[in-house]
Amino acid sequence: MASNSISQEEARAALEQIDGIEQDARKPPTPTWVYAVFGTSLGVTVGGTIIGWTYWWVLFVLIFIASIAYAVWDNNRNVRPSMKQPIQEDPKTNWAAALAPALVMPLIWFVPEGSVVGGVIAGVVTAILFTAVMVYESKRR
Repeated sequence: MASNSISQEEARAALEQIDGIEQDARKPPTPTWVYAVFGTSLGVTVGGTIIGWTYWWVLFVLIFIASIAYAVWDNNRNVRPSMKQPIQEDPKTNWAAALAPALVMPLIWFVPEGSVVGGVIAGVVTAILFTAVMVYESKRR
C-alpha cells in the first residue's frame, strides 16, 4: 500500500473539520428558562389547588399540552442519528425526578385548603423543586 503523506496543517484542518461536524451533530441543550417556566407553572397549579382556585386544572392541561409540543419540537430539531453509534450504557435512574411528585403531594394534602399563605409557600416550594430537578437532569446528560 502506498502511503499518502500530508502536512501537519492539512491534518489539523481535517481534524478541525471533523470536530465541527461532531459539534453540529450534538443535541443542543435545553435552555434553563424552559425548565423555569414548567416548574413555575407546576408551582402555580399546586398553589391554586390549595387556595381553591376553581380552574387550576386548566393550567395543568396547558402544561401537559406544552410538554407534548416541546417533546415533539425537540425530537424534530435533532440530527438523524447514525446507525453505527457506539453502544452506550443506559442512563442511571434519576431518583430526584422520581421522588419530586411524592414530595409535592403531601403539600397538597396537608396544607389547609383555602390557605393563601400555605398555597403560596407550597407553590414556591414546588416551583423551586421541579425546576431544580429538571435542570439537574439536563446537566447529567
